[in-house]
Amino acid sequence: MKVRVIAFGQIAEITGGELFIEAQDTVVLKAALQVEFPTLADKKYAIAVNNKLVTEVTALTENDVVALMPPYSGG
Repeated sequence: MKVRVIAFGQIAEITGGELFIEAQDTVVLKAALQVEFPTLADKKYAIAVNNKLVTEVTALTENDVVALMPPYSGG
């Protein structure tokens, strides 16, 4: 199934900002992203699925929106 991936900050600079990836869960998604963008392997980023931050393996369904967010600091 195809999911929409939106990236922010330095991750967007690597991926181009928005793309579509075939993945059934977040582990497969990260692996696919690292194959397409090898420099992501060295980057830390959070994943949100449909506006909800996820930290565990999360199943994805057709038309989900996944956001890739680099670390941020407050100020």
